[in-house]
Amino acid sequence: MESYRSLVKKELNSNKKVSDIFFGISLGMTGKEFYAHCWEMNKKGIFTDGSNNAAVLYRLDNKELQHPAQMNFYPEFHNGKIHKMWARFQYMGWMPWNKKLGSDSLLTDVLRLYKKWYKEGNSFITIPDEKKGNIYVKVDGNRRIIIGRYDDVEVKADYTDLLVEQQMKKENSIKQNKNP
Repeated sequence: MESYRSLVKKELNSNKKVSDIFFGISLGMTGKEFYAHCWEMNKKGIFTDGSNNAAVLYRLDNKELQHPAQMNFYPEFHNGKIHKMWARFQYMGWMPWNKKLGSDSLLTDVLRLYKKWYKEGNSFITIPDEKKGNIYVKVDGNRRIIIGRYDDVEVKADYTDLLVEQQMKKENSIKQNKNP
C-alpha cells in the first residue's frame, strides 16, 4: 500500500495531465460532449444502450479478449465534467456452471487488454485485497485506473481524476467546517 501512496504522490507532483479514458472519451469532457460523442458512436454501430438503459454498451469481439464479451460503462460528473468512469466487463456466454467464463478468467483477460490499451506511463501495480483478490492499479499523472473482480461474473474498471477528487475532498472539508 505504501508503494501505491508513493506513486500517487509522485504522479500528482509531476503536474502531468492524463485525460484519455477509451474510445475518444476523456476525463474533463463535458456531459454534452460525452452524450454527443456516444450518439455518434451509436450511429456508427459501435455503442448501444447498456444495462437497463443506464449505461453505454460496447461489445468486445474475440480479437480483443479470449471470448466474446461486453463492456458497460458510464461516467460521474463534477461541475458538469467527467471526473470518474466505471466500466464493467462480462463474458457473453457466462453461466454458473461454466467457470472458464467467470470473473477469475475474465480478470486476467481484461488486464492483458488494458496493458495493450495503456502501454504508456507506469505499469499496473498489484494490491492484494482480502475480499476481492488482487486489485490492479495504474496511476499516470492525475488519472488512476483500478481493475478488479466485481463478483463471480464481472470485472470492474474504475477511472478517477485524482486532481478533481482532491478538490472535492477540500470542498467537502470546507462545507463540514462551515456547518458544525
